[in-house]
Amino acid sequence: MTDVSHAHASPRDYTLPEGCPACGADLPVRVSAAGTHGVCKHCGWFGRPLLTVTHQGLRITYEGAQA
Repeated sequence: MTDVSHAHASPRDYTLPEGCPACGADLPVRVSAAGTHGVCKHCGWFGRPLLTVTHQGLRITYEGAQA
């Protein structure tokens, strides 16, 4: 996992295979000091996936929409 706790840390780009919650396509994700952002190039879904480090690897979750 990239350490993004420092303000001067440069953004990192990753691709989550089959990571789009809407269509299941690969999801490009940018991790920076401002947080995690993802935009699907296939269907246009965008959001802020939450990445959590666990003993078994990375856990990726998505918050539900708020009205």
